[in-house]
Amino acid sequence: MNINPNHMLPQTMVKGDIIRLKSTDPGHNNGEKPYRVPENAAGNFAQVFTRALEKVNDQQVHADNLAQKMVIDPKSVNVHTVRIAMEKARMSLTFTKTVTDIMVKTYKELVNLR
Repeated sequence: MNINPNHMLPQTMVKGDIIRLKSTDPGHNNGEKPYRVPENAAGNFAQVFTRALEKVNDQQVHADNLAQKMVIDPKSVNVHTVRIAMEKARMSLTFTKTVTDIMVKTYKELVNLR
């Protein structure tokens, strides 16, 4: 069996047969500081998600502008360029809707764990 060294854990996490795990319980950390999630992690996620939605919107606007330009002056825009822009915008919107639906479903499942 061939083992790809790129898929292995870093040597700092492995010592013989022991693999260090990140924990928040002080009784489980063997005297080491536990891993802490950065306080701004939620803010970073919100910023990334907002930027992604803005990009989807920009693609929609770009496709609409090209379509309008094609109606007004058909020789100024290639039909293939308009179709590609519209398909990119459609795929982005579909992907965004799918991700949003999964996020809402996951949130509902987490709320119902109580």
